[in-house]
Amino acid sequence: MNKKILTIIISTLSCVNLFAQSDNMTYRHFFKIDSTYVMVGNGKGHWFTLEFKADTVFQIEDNQIIYDNRKLLQINVNSFSDILPNQKKSLTIPKALQAYKKWELDYQKKMLKTKLKNGEEFYYRDKKPFLIWWYKNPPDTENDFYDFYEKDYQYDPETNALVEIQPLTLNVTHMLCLNFSILAEKNVSFTIPVFEDEDLKEEIEKLKRVANSLRVFGSGIPDIDVLMNTKRSKEKYVLRDNLNFLELEVPDWLNVFKPIRDNMFWGSYPEWNEVVNAMSMFWEYKSDSLSFNDFLNKGNSFPKERRPNYRLIEENDSILRYFFTSDNGWFHQQNVYIKGDNIYCIINFTATKNTYDYNIGRFEEIIKKIKLK
Repeated sequence: MNKKILTIIISTLSCVNLFAQSDNMTYRHFFKIDSTYVMVGNGKGHWFTLEFKADTVFQIEDNQIIYDNRKLLQINVNSFSDILPNQKKSLTIPKALQAYKKWELDYQKKMLKTKLKNGEEFYYRDKKPFLIWWYKNPPDTENDFYDFYEKDYQYDPETNALVEIQPLTLNVTHMLCLNFSILAEKNVSFTIPVFEDEDLKEEIEKLKRVANSLRVFGSGIPDIDVLMNTKRSKEKYVLRDNLNFLELEVPDWLNVFKPIRDNMFWGSYPEWNEVVNAMSMFWEYKSDSLSFNDFLNKGNSFPKERRPNYRLIEENDSILRYFFTSDNGWFHQQNVYIKGDNIYCIINFTATKNTYDYNIGRFEEIIKKIKLK
């Protein structure tokens, strides 16, 4: 490990108290895959993962992380309703992201009592907008709010602690931020300093790679164990029930949630236009008191007549599959019942009218990957 000692001189206002307006109670998990750290955002209403290159990570506060013994990374989450409390007309996501930038810059200008030279660039991944923006750290500013924060320690992975070190000073030239939307309700910002020995353009390109790694889970808490195993395993990861009668090979794109029942798997599909579609599986074991018809009748508690736009897709002795809609046609769904020798399961796919076609192929992939014994 490179023991080069670094102390980072960073303005408290520009780095430590940047985004001081954030009301940001959350939980985060980090785990390493080769030279990359996976960060799991585990807060209510904003479950997501991001990946970034780093040798070491040390969390010093809820939203502050030291990585590579020199960088102070901040990850904050704000509701758009807090950023734009009086906004009556709906905004496009790009406009909402720019509103966040203005919100933060206005705060910094007020505190520093100076203008801040800034720039921005929109980056798109699968039509999802990310705003990358930055401002130049002002030169020597005589201001009561403009103080300096000295990092005279480094992370020791052997003791899992910060240790005092002999400092070396690096100045910060810019503050750089990547921000994006979670389901059109939350703004997430990923903020780092740019040092004098770094190039702003190169750091912007690194943030684009962070943007490419984003996975939005939707309304379920990520299953950390499954996430780590799928990332670390060189082979395909397989979900199994307790008796090994059911197997599901996890596709690379599937976001697996922490189960809330022993007899279920559930997860989400890739985000599309700020919407995340869901998939759930439930099962019961065959017994003298539970036949496949019994299982079907339990699941089909509503007759066909009460399922709008009901359409039978497939039916035989071992499978029943049908399409229907709900909430005045807003949700498009499929239910698939499958019979095994020892187990029965139902798989549900729920999408909106506008996202059904985007993910129906992935649902077909799930069906093909299920094995029942």
